[in-house]
Amino acid sequence: MKKMMLVWFIVPFLASCTSNQPPADNSTAQQPLEAAATDTAVSVIKKEFKTNTGKIIVVTESHPQGQSLSNISVGFSGDPGSEVKFTDVDPVNKVLMDDLDANGFSEIYIVTVSAGSGSYGNVIGLASLSDKSLSQITVPPVEENDLKKGGKFEGYEGHDEFVIIENSLSRTFPIKAANATKRAINYKLKAGEAGYRLFIKTSTAY
Repeated sequence: MKKMMLVWFIVPFLASCTSNQPPADNSTAQQPLEAAATDTAVSVIKKEFKTNTGKIIVVTESHPQGQSLSNISVGFSGDPGSEVKFTDVDPVNKVLMDDLDANGFSEIYIVTVSAGSGSYGNVIGLASLSDKSLSQITVPPVEENDLKKGGKFEGYEGHDEFVIIENSLSRTFPIKAANATKRAINYKLKAGEAGYRLFIKTSTAY
């Protein structure tokens, strides 16, 4: 009889504790979230970005602990079919958004930076196809000839900084030269038969 009375006392007590728990916060707008994933060895960060037409683009980065590379997915909110995935890429440093070709639809530029002392930067670009889907933007790689004297990336040793200035994507990095300390690469966006691509408009040491 004492055991039964004890059970009847414990059950209401537990129920009252459960009912007083605060509700979970499911807000995701513009803030990185630690996902409640079953695999605790993987951290997940999700951010939302609003385009100039009011569409929401969701950027999700999953990063296995102990590894230097990430997996990134990008897509319109509520539209799984628009998702574009990138695996084993450098971690996200920042995200830029603008309409560089002035066609009325924003592009999204995900800046990644490699781990290590070089901190080499890269860009993953995606253009909106009339807000119906996302298309990857071709970004010209740094070729060996670009690094030679007179090349567009002469003096390049990493530590890139990316910003958007006057409908252009600007990439600056420190260099060691007799009369200059930095170089600026200016990219413009162009649409062609093969899709969108960035091309180098100017390369200036200063």
